[in-house]
Amino acid sequence: MNNNAFTQPHSDRYRIIIKGVMDEEFIRDYCAPGFTLTYREGRTTLSNIHTDQAGMVGLIRQLHNLGVTVLAVELQSEMEGTE
Repeated sequence: MNNNAFTQPHSDRYRIIIKGVMDEEFIRDYCAPGFTLTYREGRTTLSNIHTDQAGMVGLIRQLHNLGVTVLAVELQSEMEGTE
């Protein structure tokens, strides 16, 4: 049985949608280079976040500790553009 899916580090692209406007300095400090930040209808969308699941948990934990309301976390497909 091949367990490579469980033993090799893997990085995906994620999108996080949060309620309100997020401070751009925080985003620069906690997101890897290459992410996209957009504001629309009272929401901040962070797209093109390249990380693994542990990195996402850490980022979500930081947002939670700041009292930020996370509305959605989505896995972006390779075919999908960044907003």
